[in-house]
Amino acid sequence: MTTRWRLLVTVLLALVPLVLTAETAFAQCAMCHRTLASPEGQQLLAALRAGVLFLLAAPLASFATVAFLAVRRQRRRELALGGESGCSASIEHQA
Repeated sequence: MTTRWRLLVTVLLALVPLVLTAETAFAQCAMCHRTLASPEGQQLLAALRAGVLFLLAAPLASFATVAFLAVRRQRRRELALGGESGCSASIEHQA
């Protein structure tokens, strides 16, 4: 068995019991939990979830823009070099 497979099996054997025995975590105080369990708390919880999604929009848009620009720049470089990508060019030279 290669080292890579041995590492994969070890990681899976360590993670599977953790995933199978995981319980729901309540990361809030008893008073907050009781408040959010009420009907008014459900409305507050829905508003909080919407706020979190709204606040995630800016970082996700920034990341998507940077990733798009990086991919576009890499493709333009490959076209400027004659369409060869780094991986296929190294495989062709080894053969």
